[in-house]
Amino acid sequence: MIIGMISCFLLVFLWSDTTYIFNRNRSLALLILTFFLALLDCTSMVTFSHYLTRFRPEFISALFLGESLTMVIPSVLAMMQGNGQLTCVPSSNNDTTIAIYKTARFSVSVYFLCIFFILVASFIAFVLLQWTKIAQNSTQDATKKPLLSETNSENTMNIMIDSDNPIKLTPLLYILLLSGSAFTSSIIFGMVLSISAYVLMPYGHQIFYLGTILSPWMFSLVWLFGTIKPFITKRYLLLMIILGSITFSFELILAFKSPCPPLVNTMQGNILILFIWLSTILLLGYPRLVIANYVRAHSSNGMFWFGANVQFGALIGSIVAYLLVETFSLFKEQLPCEKIQC
Repeated sequence: MIIGMISCFLLVFLWSDTTYIFNRNRSLALLILTFFLALLDCTSMVTFSHYLTRFRPEFISALFLGESLTMVIPSVLAMMQGNGQLTCVPSSNNDTTIAIYKTARFSVSVYFLCIFFILVASFIAFVLLQWTKIAQNSTQDATKKPLLSETNSENTMNIMIDSDNPIKLTPLLYILLLSGSAFTSSIIFGMVLSISAYVLMPYGHQIFYLGTILSPWMFSLVWLFGTIKPFITKRYLLLMIILGSITFSFELILAFKSPCPPLVNTMQGNILILFIWLSTILLLGYPRLVIANYVRAHSSNGMFWFGANVQFGALIGSIVAYLLVETFSLFKEQLPCEKIQC
C-alpha cells in the first residue's frame, strides 16, 4: 500500500514527463509509476481478502463496498472534472464533424492528488484495524452468530457461520465456486472494460459516457444486495451466472458488428444497450460476492484463493481481450462524432 501511495503521489508531478528512449519521447515515468500502482491493485485483492478472515463473516461485504468505492469515487471525480465531455463541430468542408473536447475543470495532477488522498485514507483505515482496539469487537472470535439458514425441498440445513461449525463443501463444489469467481472476474474486469468502446460508442458518445459513468455504481448495488442477502441457493447462483453470460455474449456480438450494430441510431437501441450493459455487471457481480461468502465459510484460506482466482480471471480476460482487439483486430471502432451510414 505504501508503494502505491508513493507511486500515486509521484504521478501528481511526473505524469506528463517524457524520456527520449528508442528514438522517440516516451512517457516512461507514467508507465513505471502506473505499473506499481497496478501492482497495488492486483495484490491488495488477494492479501486483503485473506486479511478479512480474522473478522466476522458478515464483514466480507465491506470488501465489496471498498471495491465499489474505488470505482465510484474516481468516476465522480471524472464527472466533476468534465472528463470525456465533447461537442461535435462541423468541419470546414461541412462533410464531417470534429470532436472538440471541453476543457477540464481541474488538471490531471489534481485528479491524481485526489486518488492519493483516497489511498492515504485506506492506509489509515488499515492501521486503525491492525494496531488499535477499534475492531476488537468485530473479530472472528468476538461473537458467533447465525448468518445462513437455507431451506429447500431437497434438504434442510441450519448453518452457523463460525469457526466451530463452518459450511462444508465437497472438493468438487469448492473448485467449481472458485472457478466461478475466476470466470465472472474475467468478464467483469478483463473483457467488459476492454470492449466498451466497441459496444457503446456506435450508439453515440452520450451512451458511451453514461455507460462508463454508471458502471461503477452497479458494484455499489452488488454490495447492497450482498448486505441484504449474502447467500442464495446454488441453483440461483448458477442461473445468475448463466444470465450474465448471455447478456455478455450479446455485448460481444454487438462489438463484432461495430460500428453498425442492431437498432443503432434509435432510442430503443440506446435504452436496450444501456440496460444490457449494466445488467451484465449486476448479474455477474452479485454471484461473485455470494461465492466469496461460501468459500469464506467453508475454509480458513478460502478468501485467499478467492482473491487469487479473481486476479487470475482478470488476467485471462485481459489477455483474451488484448488478442481480440490488438492482435487480430476483430473489432472496428467508431470515433466520436464520426458519421457512418449503416
